[in-house]
Amino acid sequence: MIAMVSEAAVRSRYVAFLDALRARGFEGEIAPDYANRTVLATDNSIYQRLPQAAVYPKHAEDLERLTRLAAQTTHRDIVLTPRGGGTGTNGQSLTDGIVVDVSRHMNKIIEIDVDARRVRVQAGVIKDQLNAALKPHGLFFAPELSTSNRATIGGMISTDASGQGSCEYGKTRDHVLQLDTILIGGKHLHSRALTSDEEQAECQQEGILGRVHTTAANIIDQQRELIAAKFPPLNRCLTGYDLAHLRDDKGQLNLNSLLCGSEGSLGFLNEAVLNVLPIPKHSTLVNVRYTSFMDALRDAKALMTASAQPTSIETIDDTVLQLAMEDFVWDSVAGFFPATGSTAIRGINLIEFNDDDESALAERVRAFTDHLSQDTTVERLGYTLAEGRGQIQKVYAMRKRSVGLLGNVQGEKRPIPFVEDTAVPPEHLAEFIAEFRAALDARGLSYGMFGHVDAGVLHVRPAIDMKDPEQEKLIRAVSDEVAALTQKYGGLLWGEHGKGVRSEYSPKFFGELYPSLQRVKAAFDPFNQLNPGKIASPLSTPPEAAGRTQSGELIAKDSDPDLLTVDGVPMRGQFDRTIDERAWQAYD
Repeated sequence: MIAMVSEAAVRSRYVAFLDALRARGFEGEIAPDYANRTVLATDNSIYQRLPQAAVYPKHAEDLERLTRLAAQTTHRDIVLTPRGGGTGTNGQSLTDGIVVDVSRHMNKIIEIDVDARRVRVQAGVIKDQLNAALKPHGLFFAPELSTSNRATIGGMISTDASGQGSCEYGKTRDHVLQLDTILIGGKHLHSRALTSDEEQAECQQEGILGRVHTTAANIIDQQRELIAAKFPPLNRCLTGYDLAHLRDDKGQLNLNSLLCGSEGSLGFLNEAVLNVLPIPKHSTLVNVRYTSFMDALRDAKALMTASAQPTSIETIDDTVLQLAMEDFVWDSVAGFFPATGSTAIRGINLIEFNDDDESALAERVRAFTDHLSQDTTVERLGYTLAEGRGQIQKVYAMRKRSVGLLGNVQGEKRPIPFVEDTAVPPEHLAEFIAEFRAALDARGLSYGMFGHVDAGVLHVRPAIDMKDPEQEKLIRAVSDEVAALTQKYGGLLWGEHGKGVRSEYSPKFFGELYPSLQRVKAAFDPFNQLNPGKIASPLSTPPEAAGRTQSGELIAKDSDPDLLTVDGVPMRGQFDRTIDERAWQAYD
């Protein structure tokens, strides 16, 4: 619930900036009114930040006008933050500056090249919109998201989004061929894999274009070993500036690795060229039942080492499963999860296989189930097969509905996202989750768990009453403990849903490599105007001196005061508690 508060006036410097933007012929809407600001003060996170205004650019020319004006010396204190569908769970698109919403007008599919299996789209195109246009051609854009009916391609690129099936289909970055990004100052950065001659030409350009290419090339060429040591070999990217993939297998420089996952902190995405894939013709889902959720997690290694190579492995814990069993949705899938005597089902894994050849698919599934029969590392209650997309969708619909039921609870506690996308090597997932659960149990928190076993990612939403100041403090305590726990097991706190305000943990995680992230930020956005406080702050000291001792040795940097913090940004609960209790109880 958004609190009813007195309208906060737009700061004078922003009024002047918006007046100048109108005078420059900005053709989209400029909205400093309180209604627009209030709507864009929240996203899918626990946070609430009131922006100074919202602008809705109509086209690339509007983004050019906006960024050229912001680059003027008189406007260097103006903050701009891009926004797509507002599906971020960590405040990525929230700002106390100006929200630049590209979803209203810049939402066109410009070209579909069926033969080349590529598309060109504007940043505001919604994923389901794109796949609906591709389906008649037998193609689809692969990264799978639960928010696909509202998530924009620009937002997916900004968080390097991924989800179910990422071990086969990869992340968003794996499908990005070219990006057209408008930088501070109005220049277009056309990023793709560059040949050696093209890289040299780009580095020799004057101004920001030459600077960003030179900075990126220097970082990967001079710090390759340190980067390899700091970036864990996980399926999930370190959403942020992905230094590890600045050069591809051919040694070609590609700035898309910086832009994918940058959360709007480097520039404004205008258009993207993406590769798309053929829709698989045949599918089978193997539904495996367990006596405990921990057994389901421990089974990850055996399920993944099978030669059949599944597309995805999804898991559901006993809490979520029980909600499904108590709901009418269970009637549609009960046959896939038969009872085994009096033994209760306390965990399940859903293993999906896809193939264009029906007989090849059947052989892969047979090999997989034979593997299960021979492996005795954990106790399994049995398995069933859901064959064909129709049956499979019934099982996935059960999973989706039961996850939604987590939020349909009595009382004021609600499951909230703030540590919900941890990623660790799958072989360590069971041990990691055992400690994770112990940390939540020690605080008396209820929760459900579900996620992607094959990627080592579990979604966990502890139930907290954010209107209670004492319970609000758990955000800091739990976040700190889980961040340390992920590092202990060689993983990440931000395995799928971006960093946002959780960027405060980046300096400690990256240590002596963090100044290189700051160098990237400084090359693109030296005055910290683009979504500041997230990913990294711009380096203010000379690159040759940053993060080094007098002897030239790299030193670690544990914190950055210019980054936002998980408990330093206004939260919705803080506003909700100012509302008379009788008012919000009337909506129960």
